[in-house]
Amino acid sequence: MRLLSVVVAGAVIICLLTAGGYINLNSDSPDAVSSATAQSVSAEDMEGKWVVLINRGLHDKSGTTADWQKFFSFSGNVPLIMEDIICKVAEGDSSGLDTAKKYQARLPENQMKIVQEAGTMLVSKAELTRFDVIILSEAAAKACGAHTLYDRNDILTIKM
Repeated sequence: MRLLSVVVAGAVIICLLTAGGYINLNSDSPDAVSSATAQSVSAEDMEGKWVVLINRGLHDKSGTTADWQKFFSFSGNVPLIMEDIICKVAEGDSSGLDTAKKYQARLPENQMKIVQEAGTMLVSKAELTRFDVIILSEAAAKACGAHTLYDRNDILTIKM
């Protein structure tokens, strides 16, 4: 009788936790190394011209600047990068957002978070190196005045 009451109590607790969303019994959920999507994205899939700005100071500390440069420029074999990034895109820059989403699809799920922000605010924060990665379409980069950031030593600029 005691065993039956323990089993019933356990089943009730599991049902409540599952219904509340605290437990996911779906075995098809992605793990830490699963791709965000099943599609393979290459440089040929990217349309238009865009600019990727990487905060060297932030990524030089962790030693991943060269790896991120390979990743964003589609050059060579990119090693496994064990670092999460926040990618900022200018509000209203649909081409930049689309490009960021294609890059995001090449990474494990949740490794790259995309945040939209006002373009002039992005450039202002980038001047103070208060960013991780910024992706802008060429048109948005011109409109925001991002060209002032291209030759800085503390910012890696990749033009595609």
